[in-house]
Amino acid sequence: MKKLIISSLAIAVIASCSSSNDDDASGNNNNNNNNNNNTPYLLKKSTEISSDGSSYVIEYKYNGTKITESYDVTDKEKVAYTYDGDNIVKAEVYRDGILKITREYSYSNGKLTAEKVTNKEKGQPLIYTQNYQHLSDNHVQYNDFHSATYNPTTGAYSDIKFSQKDIYLKNGNLFSSSSTTTMGDKHDVTYVYDTNNHPMKNVTGFIKMDIFTFDDGELGYNNLVSSDGAFTGSGWNSTHTSKGVHTLNAANYPTKSEMTYVSSSSTGSDKRTYLYEYNK
Repeated sequence: MKKLIISSLAIAVIASCSSSNDDDASGNNNNNNNNNNNTPYLLKKSTEISSDGSSYVIEYKYNGTKITESYDVTDKEKVAYTYDGDNIVKAEVYRDGILKITREYSYSNGKLTAEKVTNKEKGQPLIYTQNYQHLSDNHVQYNDFHSATYNPTTGAYSDIKFSQKDIYLKNGNLFSSSSTTTMGDKHDVTYVYDTNNHPMKNVTGFIKMDIFTFDDGELGYNNLVSSDGAFTGSGWNSTHTSKGVHTLNAANYPTKSEMTYVSSSSTGSDKRTYLYEYNK
């Protein structure tokens, strides 16, 4: 899935069947539902097919359960991951072999506390840091990068702006997200999940590193059943929803997701299919 390279698009899932999970105190799901050889399911290939028939293929490499690389076959984009223990501390994005974006992650007591981004896509590097404040095990606030002004003459960036985000978690997944920009615009979303296994669930450190990147709720320990969101401010308002059908294998990991996204600001709906292949 293209969004799983480094971030997420909205994905919503209605499971075709369900199973019960045993969650630890942190909300992380411990029931892997793996085969008898005790090798965890790891996502090896994902394919995103849009409504117009275009597709994106992502391939994943691991060292044990630690992800070392994801490669977008379609766009020739590679992400290389670096660990410190069980934490992902760096993700480097290469396009056509050239380093474009570096993301450096900091942790305290096993929780993400900061993400420093260095973007070299044009001109001088755009550098900013998002800081995460854990008010409780299930409540996080942080400054989410919103925009920056680029001067093509000097190649420099200025006026970096952030949205302030307020996130609540439940069972390790997003429960609600609320963001407010410096202009007063707001985006509020609520999420509902199934009890089955997310494709990236067994990848060491991946979910806690990337769960806050976007507010679509696609990344978690379980799969998103639905999301409902609303934009308000600046004289405009709109709503959006996502729903879908999730096909599971015998171990309750998705092999196919047929998604439908609806927004009040556009006509019709956006339908996409996601296919997942695992190491077994």
